[in-house]
Amino acid sequence: MYIEAYVPKGIEKKKKFIETLTNENNKLKIKEKNNNIRSKKYRLTQSEKYIKENIKRKKSFIEENRLAKKKNKFIIPAKAKIFFVIRIRGINGVSPRAKKILELLRLNQINSGVFLKVNSSTNQMLKKIEPFVAYGYPSLKNIKNLIKKRGFGKIGKRGSWQRKNLSENGIIEQGLSNIGVFNLEEIIHEIYNCGTRFREINNFLWPFKLKSPKKGYSNIGKNKHFVEGGAYGNWEESINNLILKMN
Repeated sequence: MYIEAYVPKGIEKKKKFIETLTNENNKLKIKEKNNNIRSKKYRLTQSEKYIKENIKRKKSFIEENRLAKKKNKFIIPAKAKIFFVIRIRGINGVSPRAKKILELLRLNQINSGVFLKVNSSTNQMLKKIEPFVAYGYPSLKNIKNLIKKRGFGKIGKRGSWQRKNLSENGIIEQGLSNIGVFNLEEIIHEIYNCGTRFREINNFLWPFKLKSPKKGYSNIGKNKHFVEGGAYGNWEESINNLILKMN
């Protein structure tokens, strides 16, 4: 004769609880997997979109130049949206005010560089620290090269930041996923166009550590303004030549 084994209520409840928990975990795993697939697709489509935009921009610029030459005219370039600022001098002769501005801009070392928005407040700050910096309007090509070659992000909390290479898996996602940025192409696009997420991305980027330029900044030296053949001040588009020497 078959006798059914008695299962205590506590064990039965525990068994049911484990079953429901397992089912929920499985559902969460499937959902997470689907989200990862969607986010990967989104990243790919976004990066493709920005690459196509850049190619289209280059083609239209070349075409406009051709048409202008045929008509014996010239094109007025679009107003620059960002500066790239490089610290070229040390602490000697730095006033407390200039020192504070350099700290605010995160230019704490010689040959360190940062991106800045072109506006009235940054112009005023740059005038106050002009003898210690070289700055100008970086090209898309140089922005791309800087970020890909010397780009680092900061991960962690204030006071205990970690400097991580942007090429490491998941670093961009870890630092910028909250604003919808997942890859290098998006970072380059936002920086060059000074987009709505410029501030967050720029704060995430660690100041660029550049090498000393071959044959120095200029033949005259760092104590003269750029317009006098020196090194400090606004280089405008010529900053791209200096970036190439220091990258």
